[in-house]
Amino acid sequence: MALDVETCGFIRDIKQALCVIIILAIIDPGKVSPKVVCYFTNWAWYRRGIGRYLPEDINHTLCTHIVYGFAVLDNSKLVIKTKDSWADYDNRFYERVVAYKKRGLKVLLALGGWEDSAGDKYSRLVNSPSARKNFIDHAVQFIANNSFDGLDLFWEYPVCWQANCNKGPDSDKENFAAILRELSAKFKKKKLLLSAAVSADMQVIDKGYDVPALAEYLDWITVMAYDYHGDWDERTGHVAPLYYHPDDEKYYDEMYYLNANYSINYWISKGAPPRSIVMGTPLYGRSFSLAASSVHGLNAPTYDGGKAGEATNETGFLSYYEICERTLKKGWTVVQDKDRRIGPYAYKDDQWVSFDDAQQIKLKAELIKKLDLGGGSVWALDLDDFNNTCGCEPSPLLRTMNRVLRNYPKGPLCPITEGAVVIDVSQTDIESTITTKRPMYESTTSSRPI
Repeated sequence: MALDVETCGFIRDIKQALCVIIILAIIDPGKVSPKVVCYFTNWAWYRRGIGRYLPEDINHTLCTHIVYGFAVLDNSKLVIKTKDSWADYDNRFYERVVAYKKRGLKVLLALGGWEDSAGDKYSRLVNSPSARKNFIDHAVQFIANNSFDGLDLFWEYPVCWQANCNKGPDSDKENFAAILRELSAKFKKKKLLLSAAVSADMQVIDKGYDVPALAEYLDWITVMAYDYHGDWDERTGHVAPLYYHPDDEKYYDEMYYLNANYSINYWISKGAPPRSIVMGTPLYGRSFSLAASSVHGLNAPTYDGGKAGEATNETGFLSYYEICERTLKKGWTVVQDKDRRIGPYAYKDDQWVSFDDAQQIKLKAELIKKLDLGGGSVWALDLDDFNNTCGCEPSPLLRTMNRVLRNYPKGPLCPITEGAVVIDVSQTDIESTITTKRPMYESTTSSRPI
């Protein structure tokens, strides 16, 4: 039976989603379609203007799973509690997001996040058998009461609390595996899903995760392959390199593992089957304020994070819609690596930002397919150009991922600038597997976002 994806282009809403499913079944009825895991944040609705994002802004055809962030861990009781009851309950955000289950999506609740991972409470939880049992019993009830399909554990990180591997006890590693084993046993009986968002950093992986155990007990593992560089480095760098770039070695002592390709292959080498891995991608950029506006390449000295965006209002951070507005409408210069080892960066005066554009998302999705991973995830829905501010199409980055992974109806590969792009012609080999050489670890991360 012949059926062209393009014939589905006119179908909207649920019909469009059904069309995609039918096509996938015809193409290969025995192959499981890759996941597209979309993180929804319950704080984006507080933004003003074009940045305000509500549950009804979710395009259900662009996700297979929605993960609602965040719930938090009660510091004394060590059980799940709402982080923002005004959004979650008073404004019915739980209910409004869970409603997408009627459209065929799975909706999970994420527990943790960067801020909630500060301190010792998650360590106290996993290292106490009685606390684990109480947590699990309560979690099953909390999820049932709010009609979620499962739980996404977002502890950053076992042993390496907020990326500092000197903070936590070594016992976090085995007991994080223990709570996953116990959660999995209980969740399977209830037909609930269990996933975890994990570090892409090699030292954190080694110290914090029993990788075979995670692969056994989790339905999938989301590797957060982003925030490799940020304003904490005090020099410019790309937020989410795809492959090794030689400029990293100039300042980071053989840090050739600071890229998504290495991180994913490292997880595989440690015992995670490729299909258990979902590769995380950012729909935002990391921004910097240059120490000298005339020095604006990679590793340029900086004195602070970039100026806060008009909508996101966070130093050192810009949403994709804030970035494309700058590059398309405000005269920022865009620089692209010749070999696409990293996504673009852009600058104007003393402001500098690195990010992934649609072409880079396409390349990352192609790597997901090449490695036969379980899928891709995005952080987060409210950071793509969901309102089509830049005039190409709504949510261009997420649509691009879907076109590669799920044979989503064809569309444009949205440009990041209408002007000329400066090409960085530095050369290096692109490797598709990890190197056997183990580098020295040098921590570059002192702070990260929520």
